[in-house]
Amino acid sequence: MSATAVAASIVVLGGALVDVRATTSAPWGPDQSLPGRVRCVPGGSARNVAVNLARLGHRVRLLTAVGADPLGDWLLRLTAEAGVDVAAVVRSALPTGTYVTVGADRGGSYCIADAGALEQVTASQIEAWRPLVADAAMLVTDANLAEAVQPAAAAMAGGRPRALLATSRVKAVRLRAVLAGAALLTCNRAEALALTGLPPTLGWQALGTALLVEGVERVVITRDRDGVGVLSPDEAVEAPAVATPVVDATGAGDAAAAAAIHAVIHRLSVEQTAALVAAAAARAVGSEDNTPADLASVLNE
Repeated sequence: MSATAVAASIVVLGGALVDVRATTSAPWGPDQSLPGRVRCVPGGSARNVAVNLARLGHRVRLLTAVGADPLGDWLLRLTAEAGVDVAAVVRSALPTGTYVTVGADRGGSYCIADAGALEQVTASQIEAWRPLVADAAMLVTDANLAEAVQPAAAAMAGGRPRALLATSRVKAVRLRAVLAGAALLTCNRAEALALTGLPPTLGWQALGTALLVEGVERVVITRDRDGVGVLSPDEAVEAPAVATPVVDATGAGDAAAAAAIHAVIHRLSVEQTAALVAAAAARAVGSEDNTPADLASVLNE
């Protein structure tokens, strides 16, 4: 696939966290000191999508809140080095948020997200950010924002296209009130079920159709090893997962979301979008980094 990345101003509003990942190959169980590996990487749904968009050639501004602490300094420095404008990030009195994953190498992980600094952002702070969206081609928001301020975030777009990131099964429901009029929603199957409240026996097309009925213009549903499904009011297309050795699946959804946003900006077809999203997800799965440095290579596949 060939798609030339043309710089566009995109504002991304949502979570920027420090990912703490702990894995062990020993038998999993409580009340034990298990051998393993613990590492920290920059994360957060909005932050990852912002960096991925920068890697795809876009001018990107990140709006979020992190602590006025060394972790916040580290997170913002690495994000800026990746090409994202972080000048308007709020430094909170709360500590920088973390996303902790604990589990075994072969799966069965438990994940806990502390996005307290961002969840304390008020509607008045969002209103103060409004002028920063004036030159944006699109506003991207995630479900880390508190439900009460989601309408204010949506209104900040001022009629510009909006993309929504479902973020997690538990948090996805925060987006229900702002689905109508969104140019794009990216989610996985579990998040689609949470948003629609439909029975889990339904397939991805039924879930996507229900989200279109809510007023979303294009829906992207990632389906792990089953690939990706993309729906518009006129068509539904699925692309198989791209075979690749799994290094770390964390960040695959954020790479997929950035690819989907890129596709909307460049007016790619539903079929082109599905292929690009599948390729981007595979690139993330094959990398230890949440935001693979070579993501832009998917534009030429």
